[in-house]
Amino acid sequence: MHIQFGRSGGLMGTTTKSSFDLSDLQEGDATQIRTIVEQINFSTLPKDLSVAKNAPDQFTYTISIQTQEWEHTIITSDSSAPPDIQPLIKILTDISRSKRVGS
Repeated sequence: MHIQFGRSGGLMGTTTKSSFDLSDLQEGDATQIRTIVEQINFSTLPKDLSVAKNAPDQFTYTISIQTQEWEHTIITSDSSAPPDIQPLIKILTDISRSKRVGS
């Protein structure tokens, strides 16, 4: 599973992007991501989960996941992310910040 994760906006208007394979992550992180992706049936989610809300300083997230069977991208934001997607956003944000790759 290959993941591309982008986060933009916030108070400073910054943009961060990360790209990694699940096999490059620590085992616990990889298992958690795989479980969440399966539980929320990521490949069937609508592409655009953002709702036009005037929320200053919020983040917008772009998550692209590619497997051998499918490839799918979603776009969401702090104010529009459904509760079941929020754990995925959190772990991808944490990994992106800390670069927790390897065992």
